[in-house]
Amino acid sequence: MRANHVTLGVVLVLLCCGFSVPAVAQLPLGTVSAVTTETCPATLGGNPADWVTQTSGGTDIQTTCYHATVSCPQLPDLGITYGIATPSTPSRGTIVFIRGSGGTITLPGNVKKELPFDLYHDSYQTIQAGWDDWWQLTGWKNSGSFKIAACREATFLNFMYTNYYLLDTNNTATAGMCVHAQSAAAGGLALSMTYYGAGSYIDKAMFVSGPQYGDLVKGCVPNKPLESVCAPVNGKYPNGCNVFAGSYSEYPDYHTGSAGNIGRELGQNPPCDDPTHTYTADDVTTLTATSLLDGQPDASFSYPQTAVAAFECDNDLFFNNPTSLQGWYWLSQLSSPSQVAGSCNYSRSKTPNSSMCMIVNRVYGCTEVEQPSTGFVCSGSTCPVCTGDPPNVSCTCGGKACSATGTPNFSMRNVAESDYQDVANGCIKRH
Repeated sequence: MRANHVTLGVVLVLLCCGFSVPAVAQLPLGTVSAVTTETCPATLGGNPADWVTQTSGGTDIQTTCYHATVSCPQLPDLGITYGIATPSTPSRGTIVFIRGSGGTITLPGNVKKELPFDLYHDSYQTIQAGWDDWWQLTGWKNSGSFKIAACREATFLNFMYTNYYLLDTNNTATAGMCVHAQSAAAGGLALSMTYYGAGSYIDKAMFVSGPQYGDLVKGCVPNKPLESVCAPVNGKYPNGCNVFAGSYSEYPDYHTGSAGNIGRELGQNPPCDDPTHTYTADDVTTLTATSLLDGQPDASFSYPQTAVAAFECDNDLFFNNPTSLQGWYWLSQLSSPSQVAGSCNYSRSKTPNSSMCMIVNRVYGCTEVEQPSTGFVCSGSTCPVCTGDPPNVSCTCGGKACSATGTPNFSMRNVAESDYQDVANGCIKRH
């Protein structure tokens, strides 16, 4: 049961006064209100919430849970439940975890080898969150906009920054403000950075599959041709890509459930990947306007103080899924030499410019759609070799069968965790 939390003190003072980070936001942020403490719910969105615990698989929850209301221009209010686990030791940084689809379920954190669990136990403040309903739904009967709906995620992240990260007196001098987002939530994070100025305070942004919504014209108008992720340009691999991992191809358009969700979120104006619908010039204009790459000057792709990491399954073609390519449309825009936020060093990954704070990890052998955690990545010049189609894929790395225990250097979970912890590339203060 929820109870009014009357001891939030300075947090609520900042909240009531509408405090926000001074950011160069192209679109206005909303507000957060009605913050209450609550007993951490066992489930969110019909799934186990799995809040961070002290012991792996235990019931000793280390998380303090809250419920709040997010209000944005042009949108109905939407509630969100979030849980914060704060280490007793000096904090190495704050990491907000947001799950994919509608974002109504949390990223699990109660078992060892789950990122929130491991990183909390390595002295990071972790925040798990789940919306009351899909954040993409705008309430507009015959239309919708991901750009407008993303105000919710942008406002929530800004609130986490101002009311928790900045006020954490336990932060070390190098503690960073970081965000880990999956799939559609990764789309929300990229929209927050592109249109709402979130890059002005996020020190590290990690995208696990995606971000979605890169180019919705290619994503929703049927029968688009194959395109490549990390393909060489004039003989040179794009910055952020591992030269030994090479490139791979997939189709950019959504299908079945993914297309149905996007159509519903856009109010079927237009429907997505519908072969019975005749796509008009107005449809193209509508889809372009709600894409990450809208072709307008309101978009910013410059984040010189934000380290960016992405993990993309290379066998999306098998799953008939465009997430990696849709994500690449946005990630490929971050090629400016100024993307060197704080002297990163990705030399072990053999990127064309290892000092850039950007790495696009090709993930081999994913056995589930949009689940890089089931696959493996390159370590320098040694890359996995995979045969067969999921779920019976067989992969070897450096002559050894791939497994989380047998070849930990190649396991995506281990690589992502190490990336957060790295003293040069990780969740460290850059602003």
